[in-house]
Amino acid sequence: MLFACEQVHEVLETEPPIEGNTTITKDVFSGYVQKGPFINGSSVMITLLDKNLNQTGTVFSTQIVDNSGNFEHRNIEFASNFIELKADGYYFNEVKGENSNGSLTLYALSDITDVNSVNINILTHLERQRIIYLVQNNDLSFSDAEKQAKKEVLNIFKFTLPDSIASQSLNIVDNAMLLAVSVIIQGHLSTGDMSELLANISSDIRTDGKLDNPVLGSQLINNVAFLDCAQVISNIENKYSGLGINVNVSSDELKSYLEQFVKNCGFQQTSAITYPETGKYGPNILADDVVMVKKTEWGVFPYSVKAVLPEGNSSLKIVIKPKASEWGGFYQGSDDNWLVLNTGSYFTFTAVESGKSTDASVFFDNNCIVEYYENGATTPTKVKTLYIGDDAAEDDEHDREMLMAFYQSTNGDNWIKKDNWCSDKPISLWYGIKTLYDATSAKNRVSSIELPNNNLTGSASLANLKSLSNLNILDGNKIESLSIDNCGNELPSVDLNNYHPAFYYDNNYKLCNLKTLNLSNLNGYIYVNGNFYAETVTVSECNLSKQEHMLFSSPSTTIGTLTVSNCTMGHFYADNSIIGNTVIDNCTFLVNVQNNGDIDGAYIYVGNKTQVNNCKGLRYIYTKSCSDLTVTNTVCNDIKCGDQ
Repeated sequence: MLFACEQVHEVLETEPPIEGNTTITKDVFSGYVQKGPFINGSSVMITLLDKNLNQTGTVFSTQIVDNSGNFEHRNIEFASNFIELKADGYYFNEVKGENSNGSLTLYALSDITDVNSVNINILTHLERQRIIYLVQNNDLSFSDAEKQAKKEVLNIFKFTLPDSIASQSLNIVDNAMLLAVSVIIQGHLSTGDMSELLANISSDIRTDGKLDNPVLGSQLINNVAFLDCAQVISNIENKYSGLGINVNVSSDELKSYLEQFVKNCGFQQTSAITYPETGKYGPNILADDVVMVKKTEWGVFPYSVKAVLPEGNSSLKIVIKPKASEWGGFYQGSDDNWLVLNTGSYFTFTAVESGKSTDASVFFDNNCIVEYYENGATTPTKVKTLYIGDDAAEDDEHDREMLMAFYQSTNGDNWIKKDNWCSDKPISLWYGIKTLYDATSAKNRVSSIELPNNNLTGSASLANLKSLSNLNILDGNKIESLSIDNCGNELPSVDLNNYHPAFYYDNNYKLCNLKTLNLSNLNGYIYVNGNFYAETVTVSECNLSKQEHMLFSSPSTTIGTLTVSNCTMGHFYADNSIIGNTVIDNCTFLVNVQNNGDIDGAYIYVGNKTQVNNCKGLRYIYTKSCSDLTVTNTVCNDIKCGDQ
């Protein structure tokens, strides 16, 4: 993976000129106005301010000279070092890939003593009112007020920047964080609604630097829902390519910032589309837990297609099509708020109005695939298979026996909750267990084990739970060793989604302390992050796709010996964790060619003593110290040492 260096200007600690005694002359004073970039001809006003950031009455005007948002003013004399910049005009909407449907006003404040260029962007706009308040009411210097306001605004999004980097120096073409803030603010809002959101946030944080209104926070996280990062980057690249400007931000970088915001912001999403368990015609096939339906006679329509859409710009399209060549779903014609299209080979249900529920009656006689297209998504946001089965299907005997052995090995008699465990009741009624109907065997198989904070101790071994897709047994428990073999490899959705977890641990609040962790014969990415400790971790015979990775890369992750052998994967990370010895042996790395033609994957990041033996397909190895790296019988395009 190649990382582009961000071009930024540093804010220097210097004494400002004495107001009234010094004239600052700039041969060229310039900058960029960006939401996305403002369009050619947009106006820029430069107003002089006194040391208390009050307007002095002196105003310079200029305009943007091209569609990159660039403006400049030549041979200009400032009687003060403090200025306010105001840009007004139409801009390129990076989410929709088109020019905005209305004009937008953005501001920036700057001390121009040592700078000749000031950019106007979302961050400078949000900081403005807070800076003025801190200078005028808290007696802070401009420099201190600017740093504090920047820190407080970024904290809304849970991002950070060094004090030496000012928001006015950032540019969306090479700064993923600024682009992330821009798309979080934009979402799918109109220009008018977004402008109102900016004004409300600025007013809310003006006096205390905190976003106190939960409605505004919810709007931000609602804006992120179902954003297509790859499409945003494609829109930006297409826009700037015509200007001869390269964009040095990847969709993975943008996605990482958005995921960081969603995970850490603490705001409540309120615009999610929901799928109730039942509708007026019967069980709702769109509900998450409905994966099996019963075959019925013609003319009997016992199932609903129901969704509840929040008010605003929410939208939904459902596509139901056969899993095999034979069509298996039928629509009766009873519908509420659905526009239904029957192509002869599949049904499309499109919600007519947001802010209302939808419902329709259907029945099935063959397995079907259900695709969800939420909030304007052009690719499915969720896909599942509906299997035709018997409501009285029996449990898979192997899965039942495996759960009983698991109960005994983890001292189940001392669990806090253990309702129905080891009883003759269906295993779906055992505490913490969910099942999935397996059409091949006509049995119910274990799909989820959720037993956090339940006093599990001892050793755990799980094998051949082919439908297991969710496992949470380490959080808050004291399991000493864990082995997982050949689990989750026959999920109904695997053929529809080549990026899914095989083992996932992410907890920064409680320590997981293992002697051994053994993972084998798994198909899916392996992710270990947070407070995780293990004496030995062994990963073998795992088959990951070219998009999937193994990650053991958190500063609070400590592993004595990590051994990975006979595995296939896209890439491997273990550069930020504390690992005594890492061995990667006889593994194959896969190259991922992205839609835009960029090549990704087939690399290793390590930070401790590492041996790479008998591996194939590697493009790069990144290591913090070449002296800690041993490579034998392995072809690699490049090895890079030091912090990357």
